[in-house]
Amino acid sequence: MVKGNDDKGDQAKTDYGKATHTPPDGPGPSGAQAPSSRSASPGPSATKLETTGDVPTEYLGAWEGEIKEDGEPTGKIRRVVLSQGPVGAVVAETLTSDADSFCQDSAKLKSADNLLLIEDQDVTTSIPEGSCSAVGEQTLRIGDDGTLAWSVPNSSSEATLRPSKSGGKPVPDTYLGTWLAKDAFGKTDATVKITIKQGAVGTAVAQDVADSKKYHCEGDRLLVSVEKGLVLSPSKFTGGTPKDLCGPGTSLTFTASGHDKLRVEYDDPDDYSDETMTQTFTRLD
Repeated sequence: MVKGNDDKGDQAKTDYGKATHTPPDGPGPSGAQAPSSRSASPGPSATKLETTGDVPTEYLGAWEGEIKEDGEPTGKIRRVVLSQGPVGAVVAETLTSDADSFCQDSAKLKSADNLLLIEDQDVTTSIPEGSCSAVGEQTLRIGDDGTLAWSVPNSSSEATLRPSKSGGKPVPDTYLGTWLAKDAFGKTDATVKITIKQGAVGTAVAQDVADSKKYHCEGDRLLVSVEKGLVLSPSKFTGGTPKDLCGPGTSLTFTASGHDKLRVEYDDPDDYSDETMTQTFTRLD
């Protein structure tokens, strides 16, 4: 949750989100970032399914996949949770995540003929603040293989979405607990402590604390995905000093290494090669 010093700043994004596996930019640990302004409210995976409406039954539930642009994988995560309702009603909660931002929206059903046409309305969560914008109209078409084809009209953005875990307890037990990284993300004498708890996708499940001789930063992270490791959003600042050194950083993807280790792969911001670094977190409890 330490703010980067690469002069990029937190610029608003209009793309549709990236997958997350790099640490936050900046002098501190990649882990001290926080959740959205509405992290306490139910996320996409908590959407209730009604019994009547215009959404075909086979579309209902949580779907997740990686966005492609011009046919090329982007690493961006797109998640759509569809509930029942008539045309004109809010029937979807959506999530988009990339290395630098986390966005949640609600979407109305515009039509349900040969495919579903939905349209994002309000941005309910934006990390960093002001970095997200509504996607707008999107099409969804169920396939013979049980996947859901997602696309944005007049755009090269598309994805194959597959059924995804939902409910209030999707986090595998192996990730739960408190973890510590020393010399965090290549910063000598910097530490990141992160506590991961159970919770629905789209809600705050982690709190992290980044410390060094220059800063003390605290933040929360939202759960993005549990499909390929544990993906957490960039962090939202909840406390610390000096505030100008505490920023959202990047999202993190954890993979378990036995019971007592978690690992995060990241790109060293001070290294111009393509080499990927690995940060190890050790269980404290």
